[in-house]
Amino acid sequence: MTARKQNTFLYILLVCLVPLTVWLHAGVASSLKRLHGGEEFAFIPSAQAVRLVALGYDQLLADFYWLAFVSYIGDGVARSHDQSVLADKYLELVSSLDPHFTQPYWYCAFTIGSAQKRPLRANEIIQRGIRANPNNWYLPYIAGINMYLYAHDEVSAAKYYMVASKFPDAPSWLARQAVILSAKIPSTIKEINTWDTIYRSEKSAMIQAKARDKLVALWSRVYSASPKGEIREKAKKALKELGVEV
Repeated sequence: MTARKQNTFLYILLVCLVPLTVWLHAGVASSLKRLHGGEEFAFIPSAQAVRLVALGYDQLLADFYWLAFVSYIGDGVARSHDQSVLADKYLELVSSLDPHFTQPYWYCAFTIGSAQKRPLRANEIIQRGIRANPNNWYLPYIAGINMYLYAHDEVSAAKYYMVASKFPDAPSWLARQAVILSAKIPSTIKEINTWDTIYRSEKSAMIQAKARDKLVALWSRVYSASPKGEIREKAKKALKELGVEV
């Protein structure tokens, strides 16, 4: 087969593969809906099942299910009803098909770890990313955030932060955050520091909005509990920067 014919064949294969997967996905979902008396029933296959039709194009199918996941968590109605209960299945599938794709691991912390209150399960999936991407500082950093904010394990979080800080391209503030988490200082200060970093560095509008809400709640607590003085003024200034007047 000539190179040109081979490229044409691959193109046709790719064009057919995604519609085939969508058709199979929709068909099984429709069957499950009928079995459940017509009620809406979300169907998310296992990675093993998807590979049967992927023909080696696992990353392409991972992209398809990643877009489905993004659409799912962006659906306000769905989130209000189930608090992202399908996040585990989506992120397990995507990270299994393409463990080198790093963005899903970030969402593990904020959906499985936070919304589902299962930080140890989130950590299991994040560990897959760390193993598949051993030169990426971002993943142990995410693991640290998940363990601190949702598992409330400051010791493990500090260790993850310190591991992340050792990478040549890691930001300088990571080592400082590891020290802060290890220090014997009020937990509210540690939490404010963590959420502030997320708020200022995160590009996802959804996660940034979550970080802002957390900061407003934390600084409001500090403002209400502090007597008149420097700490109260600092809280007032922080809240003003977040768009809240007190």
